This record gives sequence, C-alpha cells and structure tokens, in this order.
Amino acid sequence: MKETTKKSFHVGGSIEKAMVGDVDLQPIAVLQEAFKITAKNFTKFLPAVICLFIAQIALLLLSLKVQLGNPSVFFDTFITGKGFTAEILKADFWSDVLIAPLYVGVSLMALNHSVGLPTKPSQIIKGFSFTLVSIITMLLISSIQWIGSSIFPLVGLFLTMALSMVILLVCEKRVTPIRAIQYSFMATIRKVMPMTAIYLVIMIFFFISIITAGIGLLWTLPFFFNVKAIIYRNMFGITLQVTSVPNADDNKPEAKADANVSEPIDNDTFNA
Repeated sequence: MKETTKKSFHVGGSIEKAMVGDVDLQPIAVLQEAFKITAKNFTKFLPAVICLFIAQIALLLLSLKVQLGNPSVFFDTFITGKGFTAEILKADFWSDVLIAPLYVGVSLMALNHSVGLPTKPSQIIKGFSFTLVSIITMLLISSIQWIGSSIFPLVGLFLTMALSMVILLVCEKRVTPIRAIQYSFMATIRKVMPMTAIYLVIMIFFFISIITAGIGLLWTLPFFFNVKAIIYRNMFGITLQVTSVPNADDNKPEAKADANVSEPIDNDTFNA
C-alpha cells in the first residue's frame, strides 16, 4: 500500500516581522529577481495575464454599456485626450471589483514563480476558489483608494501601494479583509522608501508601455505581478507543502511540491 507524507517549510518573512519592519526589501534586488523570473516564466504566464486584461476591458465596456448605452466613450477618451469622466471612473471601479477572482488566480501564479515553482495558464482559474471573499476584499480596497484619490491624487497612489498586498494576505494567509488591510498598510509604512522606489520604477514601465501603443504591456504586466509576489514573499513569507509520493517503479519516495490553492487549508500554509 502506498502512503503519502506531507511536510511544510517556510520561505521569506512573516507577518510578525513585517509589522516591525524586520524585512529585507532591496529595490534593485527585487527588480532584478522579478526580471529573471518574468523571463523564465514568460510564455506560460503571459496567456493568463492577457486573459485577465481582456476580461477586465470586457467588463469595463459592459459597465459603460449599462450606464451610458455606448461603450465607445472609453476609446474616445484616449483619442481626444480628454480626462476620464465620472462614468468611466465608476465603470472602472466595478470592473476592478468583478475581475477579482481572475486577479487572484494570476497573483497566486506569481507567488509560485517567487518560490521557483512552474505554472501553466489554466491555473488562473484557481482564483475562483476565492470568488466571494476576493470580490468583497477588492470592493473594500477600491473604495478606500477611490476616497483617497478624491481627496488628493497622490493619496490615492499611496493607498494603491499600501494596500497592494491585501488580496494575497486574504487568499494565502486566510486572514480577514480588514486584518489584511491593517497588515498591508503597516508593513508598507515600515518600508515606505524601498516600496516607493520599486513602484516608481513600475510606474515608469507602465508609462513606457503606453507610449509604445500598449505593446510594452506584454512585458510590464507579468513583471508587475512578479514584483508584487517577491515583495509579498520577502515581507510576509510563503509556507509550502511538499508531498512525498512513493515511486511506482522502484518504491522510492518521490517528492512533489504542491502549490495549488484548491481547497481550504490551515492558516499560514500556502498550497497554491
């Protein structure tokens, strides 16, 4: 009779360390590592990222169709150079919220990359295991960011950075959205300078992507998710489960890293 054994080990930081700023977060090292893992996993990761992007644009256009009856206003904004109207901002808000499960799936794939595990495009659907909680979490995050942006644009940008780890904390650490917001915000405050430096580089990448008619997004979007995963790993850590399965040929145990979030597991255990 074959028996399987499961062991777990931790990689990176922890919530306790992140709360006191005991985190190794060097901007150049983070960006270099993200560049390498993006290149390594590019062909497998890009289809999932494109799927997320197309789905979000589709939801945005659908929301504009419902509100205005004419989604072409979204494209007219770019062609004419006019600012975003209240209707577009509202539609963008709801597209961000509703796309949350796919966003989680892509984010969990990036977590796999950050610990050296391979992924495949179909893993994007893993986020549907967290459909309700991810939508609620994204609703909270987007609302906070919207309030901050309405006060002052830079406040909104800061909150976007400060709350960037929330969705991963909810799905990987299984903490409540409110607790995840607290953890992500405090961890960012403790490392505000290196975080700001990293996100400034990402903003430059997105700007370059826009002036290249969006072609640069093919690299920038996967790179962005991998950067976030590395920051999360360094700040809060990831716990991996390793399953040892006996080899049918020689009855020797064969180790297999299990990194697929598909069913509830104990807190602090990454089974994605």
